[in-house]
This record gives sequence, C-alpha cells and structure tokens, in this order.
Amino acid sequence: MASESRSTPVTALVPQLRDFLALVAERFTRHEALQNAAGLTYTTLLSLVPLMTVTLAVFSAFPVADRVYLLIQDFVFQNFVPTSSEVLQQHLSEFSSKASRLTGAGAAFLVVVALMMMASIDRAMNAIWEVRTQRSLAGKFLIYWAVLSLGPLLIGASVLVTSYIISLPILSDAASSGVGRNLLTLTPVAASALAFTMIYLVVPNRRVRAAHALIGGVFAALLFEGAKRAFGFYITQFPTYEAIYGALASIPIFLVWLYLSWVVVLLGAEVAHCLSIFRWGSHDQARCRVGMGDAIDVLLALDEAAADGAAPTTVELARRRKRWMEPQLDDLLGRLRDLHWVHMTREGGWTLARRLSDATLYDLYASRAFELPRPGDPDWPTDTQLADVLGAANAGVAGGLGVPLAAFRLRRADAVALRPRDGQSTTSTST
Repeated sequence: MASESRSTPVTALVPQLRDFLALVAERFTRHEALQNAAGLTYTTLLSLVPLMTVTLAVFSAFPVADRVYLLIQDFVFQNFVPTSSEVLQQHLSEFSSKASRLTGAGAAFLVVVALMMMASIDRAMNAIWEVRTQRSLAGKFLIYWAVLSLGPLLIGASVLVTSYIISLPILSDAASSGVGRNLLTLTPVAASALAFTMIYLVVPNRRVRAAHALIGGVFAALLFEGAKRAFGFYITQFPTYEAIYGALASIPIFLVWLYLSWVVVLLGAEVAHCLSIFRWGSHDQARCRVGMGDAIDVLLALDEAAADGAAPTTVELARRRKRWMEPQLDDLLGRLRDLHWVHMTREGGWTLARRLSDATLYDLYASRAFELPRPGDPDWPTDTQLADVLGAANAGVAGGLGVPLAAFRLRRADAVALRPRDGQSTTSTST
C-alpha cells in the first residue's frame, strides 16, 4: 500500500509533464524561434570580432590583461566549440588584433555592431516573454553597455578563480583520480548554466523568477553539452563538410554550430517562460487565462487600494487571486493601460487613470479588448450582483442576435429585380 501511495504522485506528474512539454513546443513554434535563431546566427557572425575587440579593450585597463584574455579564449574555444576550435581561435585572434588598431570611426563602428548583437538578443528574449512595453533608448544603452563592459570582467574573474582553485595541491591530487576528472568536466556545464541563467534573468523586460531562470539555464546548459558532443561526433565520423569545402570547412561548420547554439538558448528561454505560465496543479490550462471578468476585478482592486493611498505592483495584485499569474496579469494591465484605464507609477505600481463612477461596464466591453464572459468561464465573477448583470448582458446579446442568417439571404434575394435580356421583352419572359 505504501508503494502504491508513493507511485501515485509520480503517475499524476506524467500527464502534467507531457502537457508542459507540449506547451513549450507550441510556444517555441509560435514565437518563431528557429527564424530568430537564424537571425541571431548572422548577427553573431558579424559581431564576434567586435565583441572580442571590446573585450580586449576592457582588459587592457588592467595589468594582467593579456593573461586573463588568453585564459578566457582558451576556456571558451576548448569547452564551447566542438570542432576546429584551434583554427577558429587563430583566425578570430588575428582579426581582433587588427581591429584593435582601428581609430575614430572604425572603432565606433565596431562598438555599434556589438550593440546590434545585444539588441537582437533583447528582441528575441522579449518576444519569448511576450513583452509589449519596451525599454527606453537610454535604458537599453545602459544595459547593453553594462553587459559589454562588466561581462568580460566577471568572466575573467571567474576563470581566474577557477584556475587558482584547480591549481591548489589538494585539488590537483584529486583531479588525477577518476572522480576528480569527472568533476572538472562539469566546469563548462556550470559556466554555461550560470551564463544562461543570467541571460534569462536580466535581458527580458519583465520580472523573471530566479528559480525559473535557473531551471531554464540548467536545462539549456545540459542540452548545450549534449548538442556539443553529438555535433562533434557527427563532424568527426561523417566528414561531409570537409569533403565538400576542403580547407574552408571550418566556416560552414562554425555557422551550423552557432545556429544550434542559439536554438538551445531560445529553447531554454521558452522553458523558463513556460514555467511562469503553467499551472502544475490544474488539469485545464485554459482556466489560467485572464479575461473581462479579471479586468473588472483588477479595476475594483485598484479602486480599493486607491482608497488606502496604495499603488500595488503586479506581484502584489497576483497574490489576490490564486488563479492569477504574473505574466498574464502583466499583459492584462498593459491592455488596460493602452485603453487609458490604468497607468504605472515610477515605483512600478498601478493606479486607476479614471474614476470608476464615470466608467461603465459597456465602456470596457466596447473597447473590444475583452470578450463578454459566460457562466462557467474561468473569469466569471463570484459576486452575485455582477454575475446577474453579465448574465443579463449575455441574454440580451443572445436575444438580439438570435436571428437565422437565412432570413437575410431571402430578403436580399427578394429585393433583386430581374432585368430582361437584350431583344427580349418582359411579356415574352412572362409567357
């Protein structure tokens, strides 16, 4: 009996996991992730040399710049590029060293290209999280520049700390054993998971829970490691590109690998996003959607908060209803803001933009942003007075529109007059 009770939660989790994976696949297709990955691949190819040049410029301000820069290069190309890493590293290093000697307009162009890559990543992530409110130009520039300037420093610090820890005698002896070597092989996976988590946490212009970003980052890191090993096995065992392109085989191989890498990154982002909109305890995911009933409830909640002089945030509003989730509620508030029903304060709270005494339910319905809820819908109100009003509205719509379409077809046919043909009189037609 105890084993049956323990297996029941696992059995119940299987359909939920299947529904979650179906949701990830559906969102991955809806957001055109494969097309976005192709665009990011092209942008990355253009931005690699500018990014390396900007990184070298950041490290040049420190006395150990050359050593740290070489350590980062070796770590990245040895652990994140499956094949032809030496050739790619040599060519890219030569390009970046030549680009570092540019001055004036040339250097500014490299910075612009690097910022373009950051903008492309920003658009792709915001498309996955379905963000409708974009950052201001100044906000985008500050975030992009922070990533370009602080990112290399953080990576360099992590590489130096890792190298120092590994060089300790106790760890050097442990690394010679099988367990130690297996643990050291997890270093690239941990670095990838940390990088992906930071991307999912910082880039979207929406609050992302750290747990969801971490799960998506770990998923993407494991998938990235598996893809790297599978792609390396395919290239070494089936040298199709080398047979066709010869000495230039490293170029298409690198392009394909960039594309696969961005597919993995976007898939991990979809996992992190779907974790925030999926209800594991609900068998009907449609009941997690928001509608006109939720809009009415939100407006009433903001009116009550205004009476107390408060401006609740999206997180605080989501706590009022168990069914409400932050992404859907954020989209609902965004629609209400576009309709000039609410507005956001500088502190990120929400307040009413109009007095509810001057607004009617018809005004909200006539905005065409929401459908009239029906009994049994997830947003059907629990307040009996409001439910009676919406029920009467549904009955009025059903009564007013309950006319067969065929009635309009017959009336239109009766109104058409038959015109006689040329040379034929109306009397002959009648006979």
